[in-house]
Amino acid sequence: MDEDAYRQTYEEVNANYCVFEKSILTTQARCGFCQKMLIAEREAANCRDLSHQKTCKQFLDVMKEQARFSLKLRDTSQMLGHAKAIKIQIGGLRGLHQALNPEHPIPMPIPEIAGLIDEAIERYGSFENLPFSSIIPCISAYEGRKRRGGKNRR
Repeated sequence: MDEDAYRQTYEEVNANYCVFEKSILTTQARCGFCQKMLIAEREAANCRDLSHQKTCKQFLDVMKEQARFSLKLRDTSQMLGHAKAIKIQIGGLRGLHQALNPEHPIPMPIPEIAGLIDEAIERYGSFENLPFSSIIPCISAYEGRKRRGGKNRR
């Protein structure tokens, strides 16, 4: 299946995609509202709760805006590459967990995305009130999996 046909099929069958799909599919986080599915032998993640999907998207949008300097983004409306998307997703969740639970180590994987975000809203009232001074360093510091060395790499 070519990439355009896959993308079209993906959008048709996964309209309620999980905005943390990259984090979930790389086993860095979990969510009770996520349902994994296969599309053309590729794994995808679907959100079973539209309200939480919207809330998660708002959280990621705020993280992207707040981390734009550290990620060297000029325009926050631009699509992010995989590495930067993972930094925002995982780094943002790790930073949020640390802000909410400074006395506990950050679990890997993050056990419940929706619960963590709900707890943040309950404690801080809105995403704009989050302690970004402790969350953004986690986004900056997060490094995904290192590339494997291949035959053509030096």
